[in-house]
Amino acid sequence: MDATHDVQGLLSVIIPTHDQARNVERLVHAVKQVTPGAEMIIVCAGLQPHADDISVSYVWGAKVIAAESNASSSECRAIGAKHATGSVLLFLDERNGLSQACYKKWIAKVQQGYDVVMCADDFGQAKTKPGSVRYAFSFLNQLLGHRQFGSASLEKAPFILNRKALETIDFRALCIPAVALVKAVKKGLAITCEPIERSARKRLPPSQALAKPKSVLFEEHARAIHMLLQDKNERGAMPDGERHRILAQETGLLHLRSVFYQESDDKEADGWGAKRKERTKRIRKRAQRHKRRPH
Repeated sequence: MDATHDVQGLLSVIIPTHDQARNVERLVHAVKQVTPGAEMIIVCAGLQPHADDISVSYVWGAKVIAAESNASSSECRAIGAKHATGSVLLFLDERNGLSQACYKKWIAKVQQGYDVVMCADDFGQAKTKPGSVRYAFSFLNQLLGHRQFGSASLEKAPFILNRKALETIDFRALCIPAVALVKAVKKGLAITCEPIERSARKRLPPSQALAKPKSVLFEEHARAIHMLLQDKNERGAMPDGERHRILAQETGLLHLRSVFYQESDDKEADGWGAKRKERTKRIRKRAQRHKRRPH
């Protein structure tokens, strides 16, 4: 039996959308052609509840879940993840799906043992200057020690999580994708990025109904960075040279300069004091040569 077919039977495809979307039906049919055995979940923000108060219905062979009208795309994904039953969760954008070739590559990454697959981004390679949001994505990846991710983020679909990743970071964390990514890295999940072919990346106008304001995105990234540094220190585990800042809290212990460069009690020839004397000699020699020059 084909391994890809096995994954399809255990796959949940989650699509956040809103009540004014027009291309969801087309997207659902397109995804079902590529993944006929997958569980389809549509989380619709602003969907009017039914008269019998059933919040889950079925349309076009997909499970439709109602969400609040002001829910963002990441909040809709968290709701969809809660209802998903598959061992692999594929999160798509309401505007675009995945081509068949691209889908096979992404599923292959899961079969290779990766827990999280994000959409690769050519940060720094584009002709136009990246926006401030992409800089925020890139900065967080650098702090996480994954500069190779560029500006990839769980804020942007498509991406894949397996059941292990979902249980590790908890579906609620998907409401704040930056925090979810920090949790995934801290828990040691296997994360990779996979590009999308240009043919599958059709430029459609972004959906403002599910979009987050930039201020919210920056606030979420600040929260993620704060959580990341809590397990490290004020410098984020970055080296501090030869500085001994703790000595600044002691009064009358050492000279002020020794707070930053603690001088050893042993007068070594190559110690801090010796280097300072050599530098002083060089300065004096330059000054003497300057005086001897004819004006």
